[in-house]
Amino acid sequence: MIGYGDLFKLMGIIMGTPFAIYTVYVALKKRSTALLMHSFGWFLFLTALAPDETYFFQKIFLGFSGVCMAIGVSLLVYIRKPKGLMYLTGLPLILVFNPLYEILGKVFFSGDSLRRFMNVIHTAQYGYVLLLLGIMIQLSSKERNFRRFGLFYSSMGTILMLYPFAKGAGVRFRALDIFIGFLIGILLMAYVSRLIRARIELIIPEKTANKKGLKKVNVVNKKKAREILAKFGSFPVLAFVRERGYPKQWNVYTVTNTPMEKAISPTNLALISELCVRYMKEAREKGSSGVIYINCLEYLRIYNSFNSLLRILHALRDYAIVFNGTVIIEIEDEVWDERERILLKGIEI
Repeated sequence: MIGYGDLFKLMGIIMGTPFAIYTVYVALKKRSTALLMHSFGWFLFLTALAPDETYFFQKIFLGFSGVCMAIGVSLLVYIRKPKGLMYLTGLPLILVFNPLYEILGKVFFSGDSLRRFMNVIHTAQYGYVLLLLGIMIQLSSKERNFRRFGLFYSSMGTILMLYPFAKGAGVRFRALDIFIGFLIGILLMAYVSRLIRARIELIIPEKTANKKGLKKVNVVNKKKAREILAKFGSFPVLAFVRERGYPKQWNVYTVTNTPMEKAISPTNLALISELCVRYMKEAREKGSSGVIYINCLEYLRIYNSFNSLLRILHALRDYAIVFNGTVIIEIEDEVWDERERILLKGIEI
């Protein structure tokens, strides 16, 4: 006879598998390794739900699922806040889970209830991993969707950490725990799909714009920048700016600390670089060449060292050469000292 818990597991497999297949489709379409790893982790989690009286294979599949989830989260976190990965150093604490849960199990249960509790301690370990990943996510970005994604991750982890207690307490509590867990799981995957779509959904040029007289990298003042940009009114330029009011055809990102749509933190140079490289690469694949406009260098300088900015700009210079892109960097000459102006102008080619 199928119990409530097994019934909800079966429902979870039926509902979760098509959703996991959809995330693989989005990952392949958007070329997102992060989402692909999440999808693999989700498939392994669903496989772990299959009946196994010894729980041997469930432990293996949950372990590999945790690895895939950790890689997927790390890829998303690194581009926003590389130092956020330091929280993974908390993973060794998983070694204390079995002894701790054994003590708690003996306090709350006995007999068959204790046996059921002990059989699924490994789900609590998996839950701890998800809880830690959720904390990493929430502390690595101010983006609203990203923080909600982290909240669902943490909630999923908490549910799985409570699962041994729910199973030991009885079938109804176990069923309730599984049901809540799958609701959170669906929301979790929905949010990671939304994040991937929002992060890399750029308008890529399919035709090469008129770049006559332009260098690969142009470091210019405001007046010269306006003259150059007048050529690209309807061209899907990738722009990193401080103010609004640019053509609708452009891919405009506002560099600010204020949480808002299509905003990038001024400390997140890695994300700016990642978007530039993807834009130029995909434009080249379409037989075109991208145009990138940066008019907030002075603002970025407030939050980053000059050497950090220079490294990013030199990297963009190299990618512009490789992918035949064009970079327009607007600066205010009076803000920079003579040495800095020379080094910035030295990027031009």
